[in-house]
Amino acid sequence: MVEPRSDETVVVSAAACPFCAIVTGDDADARVVYRGQQVTVFFPLEPATRGHTLVVPNRHVADLTDLTAAESRDLGEAVHRTARAVRAALSPEGLNVIQSTGAVATQSVPHVHFHVVPRWSDDRMTLRWPAEAAEDGPAQDRTLSAIQAVLPAEAGVVSTEDRRQHLSFIQAVITRMSQASSSSKSWLLPIVTLTFGYAITHKSIVVALLGCLAVLVFGVLDANYLKQERAFRKLYDEVAAGHAVPPFSMNPALASPAGTKVNYWPDWPDVRSWAVAPVYGPLLLAGVGIIVWLICR
Repeated sequence: MVEPRSDETVVVSAAACPFCAIVTGDDADARVVYRGQQVTVFFPLEPATRGHTLVVPNRHVADLTDLTAAESRDLGEAVHRTARAVRAALSPEGLNVIQSTGAVATQSVPHVHFHVVPRWSDDRMTLRWPAEAAEDGPAQDRTLSAIQAVLPAEAGVVSTEDRRQHLSFIQAVITRMSQASSSSKSWLLPIVTLTFGYAITHKSIVVALLGCLAVLVFGVLDANYLKQERAFRKLYDEVAAGHAVPPFSMNPALASPAGTKVNYWPDWPDVRSWAVAPVYGPLLLAGVGIIVWLICR
């Protein structure tokens, strides 16, 4: 892999990024170790040693500091898993885990990546640290203070009581979503019975259409209840697992995949769920059947 000079700045969009092509499967020549939902692991084009492996996030992120907390966690776990696999398979004498951000730090592809490099005493890999310290003691103290000053104070730290309150509130919301879903079905049944029955006895296509519209409206509402319930269930899992969540937050967007926005329209998996499609689908088909019968009679 050719590294850029320290004065070069490389800007590559996701569409032109060679690592993104590997993530999406568009590079047929790539030797992929494994491809997960959040992380992809593969061999570089020119490995430095036998078993040299790259670990990258599936989302196109150029700078290490732009990773989300969830992506950082997924990458860390993937690097550890990859290192264990490389060590078990190749029995190297040592390992280097290298991450470079910025051209001056020898980052050649502007997509965050970690190198897992197996090492042997006679390999061709060269790493050299300066022989002298970059700063003396007083200067290190000033640098230490500067870094500590910009660190967020206890960012994302949630007390045991806060976490208990989170779980209690989230569970209450999940229960309410489930009850709302049950109520929507209870309200719909008499409406459908009335409209479809009236349409058949009075030969009214308009009333049959109103019945179908009611099925669609209640179906969308129910699918939305299911969508929100799933979001809060995921938030519950995040909190229960001890991940960083702002105190007393009730925002399901915190549990959403990185880089996505929460919308309040049901998605296709919600619509086709066993709690929605098998209930509202037959009712809608019945209404359509009544309308066709009234038109053709």
